[in-house]
Amino acid sequence: MPKLIAETLEAQSADIDTVSGATITSDGYKESLQAAIDAKG
Repeated sequence: MPKLIAETLEAQSADIDTVSGATITSDGYKESLQAAIDAKG
């Protein structure tokens, strides 16, 4: 998770790379992040 959070802050969006070996977690994180961005916007 720390790598995903760092990438999110750097990208300032949900358009981030998945973490090798954690594809399911990464995909779920990106979907949740995008949903939060959409709800905020």
